Amino acid sequence: MALLNRVAILLFTTSLLVGCGSLPPALPQAIPEASPKPMAGVRIAWIERQFKTCSGTACPMPTRKTLAIVELPMATDEPAPAVSGVHQTPPPVASDSPVATAAEPATASIHFEYGQETPTADGQRELERLAAIAVKYQRIELVGRTDDIGGKAYNDRLARRRAESVRSWLLDRGVQAEILVRAEGLCCYLDPAPTEAARRSNRRVEVRLAGPRDGLSDNNRSNNRKGAK
Repeated sequence: MALLNRVAILLFTTSLLVGCGSLPPALPQAIPEASPKPMAGVRIAWIERQFKTCSGTACPMPTRKTLAIVELPMATDEPAPAVSGVHQTPPPVASDSPVATAAEPATASIHFEYGQETPTADGQRELERLAAIAVKYQRIELVGRTDDIGGKAYNDRLARRRAESVRSWLLDRGVQAEILVRAEGLCCYLDPAPTEAARRSNRRVEVRLAGPRDGLSDNNRSNNRKGAK
């Protein structure tokens, strides 16, 4: 019996050895590579127009950023130096003389009633203003006008009567200027529209003042002419 037990143990051991021999060889396990450790104090810097690695004092120090301060020149009261060859315009000098006033208008329009040489109310006021300023001029031109109603010959005569009435009115007020008279009817309308308002504006005498007088009065002029003789 003991012999049988030994034989059984021997067979079992042999079968184990045969089974282990038939197994494939074990694959070698990959050993992970250790990552390189960074070098202490090493960095990349711009050296000699290219990027290089450096460490410690071999690396350039970073430049500190600063703001540029520009000083503006202080304003002075001194005049700018004159440029040679350039004409310098002197500053205007204040004058003690009074400021000249605007001259009276050198034109006027005297309006008339329909078919008459009688001025309207506005025309009469314009005649009064004209008499006040006419003494300041040496020559007065009067041009008679009419509206578009009636024949040519009739309106020409009416236009002249209106201009002559203004001339007589000025002479009666002592105006001693040279007075020229012209007239033409059915002509030169201010407003050609066929309305009563337009016709009312066209019935007029146009007045033009020319040759402003100087400060010498007519009496002084007459005395000067007599003395010259």
